[in-house]
Formats: sequence, C-alpha cells, structure tokens
Amino acid sequence: MWRPIPWFRNTSFKRKLFVYSLVISLLPVILTGTVLASMAAAAIQDEVNQNQQTILQEMQRQVDSFWAGLDKASIQLANHRALEQAVQLGPSGKYLNEMLELEETIRKQRSISEFQYDVSVIFLKFGKVFSSKHGFIELNEFAYRNIIDRIPPHFRSEIIAPDTYPGQNELLYLRPVPIFSDMQGSGILVLHIEKDKLADFAAHVPLGGNRKLYVFDEKGVVLISRTPGEIGTRPSLFAGGLPRNYSGEPAETDIGGETYQLTVRQSDYTRWTHVAMTPKKELTRQADRIQVTTFGIVLLLAAFWVLVARFGSTRLYGPVQHLLQRLLPASREDSSAGTSNEWHALDAYVTGMLQTNEQLRRQLNEQSPYLKETIVQQLLRGEINSNEAERVRQTFGFQLRGSRYAVCLLDIDDYARFQQLYQDKDRSLMMFALRKMTEEVFEEWFSCASGISMPGQMVLIVGLEKGDAALENLLLTAQKFLDTSAKYFQFTVTIACSHPVLTYRDINDAYREARDLLGYRLLYGPGKLLTPQQVTPAENQLASDLIKREKQIVTAVMQGKADEGAEQLREWVRDMPQVVRHFNGALGLFAHLIGELVLYMQELELAPPEVFGEDPYKRLYEMATMNEVAEWLAGTVFPSIAERLELAHTGKQQRMAAEVIRYIHNHFDTDLSLQQLADRLRVSPSQLSRMFKEETGMNFIDYLIRFRMDKAKEWLAHTEMPIKDIAERLSYTSVQNFTRVFKQYEQLPPGEYRKRFRGD
Repeated sequence: MWRPIPWFRNTSFKRKLFVYSLVISLLPVILTGTVLASMAAAAIQDEVNQNQQTILQEMQRQVDSFWAGLDKASIQLANHRALEQAVQLGPSGKYLNEMLELEETIRKQRSISEFQYDVSVIFLKFGKVFSSKHGFIELNEFAYRNIIDRIPPHFRSEIIAPDTYPGQNELLYLRPVPIFSDMQGSGILVLHIEKDKLADFAAHVPLGGNRKLYVFDEKGVVLISRTPGEIGTRPSLFAGGLPRNYSGEPAETDIGGETYQLTVRQSDYTRWTHVAMTPKKELTRQADRIQVTTFGIVLLLAAFWVLVARFGSTRLYGPVQHLLQRLLPASREDSSAGTSNEWHALDAYVTGMLQTNEQLRRQLNEQSPYLKETIVQQLLRGEINSNEAERVRQTFGFQLRGSRYAVCLLDIDDYARFQQLYQDKDRSLMMFALRKMTEEVFEEWFSCASGISMPGQMVLIVGLEKGDAALENLLLTAQKFLDTSAKYFQFTVTIACSHPVLTYRDINDAYREARDLLGYRLLYGPGKLLTPQQVTPAENQLASDLIKREKQIVTAVMQGKADEGAEQLREWVRDMPQVVRHFNGALGLFAHLIGELVLYMQELELAPPEVFGEDPYKRLYEMATMNEVAEWLAGTVFPSIAERLELAHTGKQQRMAAEVIRYIHNHFDTDLSLQQLADRLRVSPSQLSRMFKEETGMNFIDYLIRFRMDKAKEWLAHTEMPIKDIAERLSYTSVQNFTRVFKQYEQLPPGEYRKRFRGD
C-alpha cells in the first residue's frame, strides 16, 4: 500500500495543495510534450531516412549513367571501322590516312562524351601504342605494358581499379579490337580515367552535407570516392567484407569517435556496391532541434504552471486560512503553521462545535416549553410580525399550520374557591393537568400553541384552515373539552373563542376579543362556551356599559392617571347594583378588573407582586363589601401602579436614549435614520424623538450631525485622509454637501480648518 514519504506527510496542507496542483498541472504538459516531441522527431527522422535513400538512389543512378556512358564510348570506339582498320594495317606512313582517321575518330568520341578520359590504342601485332595524350609510342614505353601482358586472351572487357598495379593511378577500362572476334584481337582499347576525375565526379553527386560516397567493385576496391586517396584502396572499415544490407534499412558504424549512418545499395547494372556514409548528428539535427524546441516550450509551460499552481494553491488555501484565523485562537494557529496540524486543529474545533451544538440542542429541547411559552406571550402582545415569525419558525421550529388563527381563553370560573381547594403546589399540578388535557383534546384536530396568560387562565392559539367547517369543528372540540373537564375536575372552566384572524400580527386583536367575551360570563354563568355569535344584541347591550366603563378605568390607571381611575371606579361601583344582583357577581367583575390590570402590567414588564404585595384574588375574596374593595383599589393599587409606571417610563426613556447614542457612535458612517432606530427599538419615530430630546436636550438629527462633524474634525486634524474620502465615510452624497454642513457648524471650510489646526 502506497504511503507518502514522511516529510510530505508531515508538511502543511498549503504545501500539499501546492504540490498536488503542481503535479496535476505539469504531468499532462510533460507527458504531452514528450509524446509530441518523440512523434515529431520520429516523423522527421523517417523523412530524413527516406531522403537518404533517395539521395543514394540518385547517386546510384548517376554512377550507373556515368558507367553506361563510359561503356558506350568504349563499345563505339572498339567497334568503329576506322579503329578496326587501323589495328589491322598498323601505324606506318603507308597508311597515313587510316591513322589520321583513327585520331579523328578518338577526338570526336572524347568531345561528345560527358566524362573526361584518355584513350590508348595498343597495336599488338606491331608493338605500337597510340595515346590521345602522348601520340604514337613504342609498346615498351607504354606505362601499363606489364598489365597488357596479363590480360587473358579472348577477353570481352576488363576493368582494372586504380593502384591495382604499381604506378597505376588511373582506372583502366579495356576492350579488345575488334570486339566480336573469335581469335586473338589485333588491338586493345584502353580508356584511362584519373583518380581526380573520379573524385570530381563523386563531388558533383548531390549528397549534401558531409556525406561520404563509396562505389566498390566486386572485390571490395573503391572505384569512386570524394577523396582521391581512397580510390583504389580497401578501407579498414570494410576489412571484414562489404556490407550486404540491401533492405533499405540504415546501419550505423563508428569512425574516429563519430557515429555514421550507412546506406547501402547494389547496382543491377554494374553489380557494384554503393555506400553513402552520413554523420548521424547531421541526420538527426532537425529532429534534435525539434526536440530541443519542444522541451524548451515544455519548460516554459512548466514555469508558467508553477506560477499558476503557486497562485492557485494560495487562493484555494485562502478560505482555510480565513477559517483558521476566524475560528482558532492565535496561539493555536501559530503552533500549527508549517505542519499538517491545521486540519487537525480545524477538525477538533468543528468536532467541539458539533458537540456544543448537540449540547445546545438538548438544552433547547429542555427549554422548548419555556421558549414556546414566551413566543405565545409575544403573539398575544402583537410583538411578532411576518419576518420575526419566519425567524422563530426556522430557529425554534415553532409553526402554527393553517391559513387562519383563533384564540381560545380557558378561565377558571371561581378562582377564589379554586385557591381554597388547592394549595400552591397542588394548584400548579392542577393547572398542568388542565393544560395537558387541553393540548390532548385540541391537538388531535388542530395545530395549537398554549400558554398561561394569568393565574387561573390559559390561552390556546389554534391554527385553522379555510371554511366554516374548521371553525365549527373548533367549537365542537371546545364543547367536548368542557364536558370532559367537568367529569375530572372539581371546578368549572369557561372558554371564550374569538373570530379567526389571518396573520400573526392580528392574534393580539383576537386575544383582546376573547378577553372581552369572558366579560359576558357574568350573564351566561360558569362552565360555558362563549363565542361572538352566541352573544345576543340584548345581552350585549345589558353588559356593554359595565364592560366599557371597566376598560376606561383600566386605561386611565395604566396611563398613570390614578386619581381619574379612582373617580371612575367609584362611579362604576355606585352603578353596579343596577346590573349585578349578587355580591358574588360583583366579585367576578372586580376579579375581571384585576385580571385586566395584571395583564397590562405584564405587557409593560411590571411585576404584579410588587404592586399588590400578595395574591390579589385572595385579598379580594377576603373583603366583605364593594366599597371596601373600591377603597383598596383606589387608595392602594392605583397609586402604586402609577408610581411604578413613572419609574418604568423614566428608566425606559434613559435606556432608549443610551441605546440610540451607542448606535450612533457605532454606525455613524452608515445611512442612519430615525425610522430605522424606531423599528429597532419597537417604538414610533415620534415617541423616540420625544424621549431622546427629553434626555439629551437635542434632536436626533442634530446629535447625529454634531457627532459626524466631530469625527470630521478629528480626521482633518490627525490624518491625511482626503476630504472626498471623509465625506464618503460620513455618508454624504457629495463633497459640496459635506463642505456646506461643515462650514455651517465650524464657520470655515474643511480645508481651511485643516490648515489652521496644523499651523500651515
């Protein structure tokens, strides 16, 4: 199994990323370059070899042509009538005309030949020789007299390579005269070709470059070469015999430390062997040049991809480095630099984060009932809009399914008796049992959320689908719950169900409607289901005055007008006997009034125990007359509420002003507005403006501009920041607007302020 080498395994991820990127980038380039270079070199080499064969073929053609011309010339001379007649008659003054004709025939033949050669005619019977170079001489004076003696009788032709005999520096071509004779010829025709002429002929063969040309006869003697000194010799290179590689495939040999490529062909005309020797470096020069060029390009591409890999690995490692800087402490990040521990550290951090998330999830599940309780209270107070509802749904999974929402209030009818029946701990258990029964009965058919709105009272928010059938099913379920609870509990419960509403924001209205419906319990009695459709106009008129005046009392008190609320309470108590015939009914109205006060106090985040001092319902049911109850409420409860409202208002106003100032200091370089801060603090812009001015003595916009100008003065005095950049950072649309405002506050332009401050 492959394992990375230790240094690579222990190196940093950034370096590993660079190495991987480099390998992925370079490997295709190197492989492609190598393959292409090899293919191109092979193609070029094949072409060079083919050219070599073509050149050798051309050389063979010219040599064959040369020899065919020489052979033709010898035949024409040897077979010429003048030559035959001359060798028969012999050289003498008697046959002067024949001798002149002989000389003229030889001259003409030499003049029309493509090759330069000398001619000798040997008169065997007369011991004479006619030479085109020396004229008539004695046979004994002929340079090649000893060669003539060795010629066998009745020969047809003879080729004698140079240096075959001592003093022979020419190639000799001999033919008998006449050619066709059954007897010993009367003469011999000799064609002389000097070594230099043969070397010149070889030099004119278009071999190209530094190629060597050899033409060997059957005995392995050099007949033609570009070097005269090699003609007539047997080169040591071929001491073991001539190469017989006639297949066309080149062979190689080393001469003097240099490699030559041999190409061999054998002529069908002369049976001579043609050998072309070319330095291999010349044949491979073009292929080598292509390879060098290709590898040069590969190196340039490799260098380019090294830079790309370096840049790419740095950019790819950027997010990891950013995560390390954001998530890990500086000490851990530094300790992991240069090693592979960065991933281990990140993995450990993610593992810890997952464990923390799991722990938080368990805690969230444990706290889920309390969170849902808080969400229900916010819905009842109208503090959740559609955006906040989406956030709550995604964060806590709280969602009421349905297109409409109804609010049902479940209120214990005789809470004083309920308190007498059960102690504090038992009351909590009974409320828990009541709540569980409610959820079991209603959640069988609807999506619900429940909460405790006040002591002895539970609220249920129900999600409904469109149509009257869903609302009818809700009322049937509520009636079923009343019937079931009557069997299991020693107390009765009244349920008030509101009209369905369309949005989360409207749940507050539905809740207020359900609270108002509970006021009709005085007329319908305990243990009933109260709905807007059940309240008849006559009954509505009967109780509407008392309910309306009760709301006026609560409104006055919660506005801090304790005296006005007390006066309205005394009038309410004075007129109550006209509607309520029994003291228990009056206690119910007072209990409802106290419940309304407690509800409003909770909405304003006031603590009811601090106002009432004890359980208000217990205190209420201990009193004997309505006047006693009225004096307790007017003289103690209402003033205490007014006092705490004043303290809460002052503290809230201070907190809001401080929050606005803090937000301005942190976000002065953004496009701030009063509406934006009012939405953030959940108050109206006019209310926020009033509270801010009461606390600071300045309007919001004046404070914001003043703070921005102070920042501008600081930057002008202590930095080199251009005025244009200062204007942009302070969210001004143009330098002109900034300059106008600055001049209005400081009585001089920004540039002049900078010069004066620095004493320029």
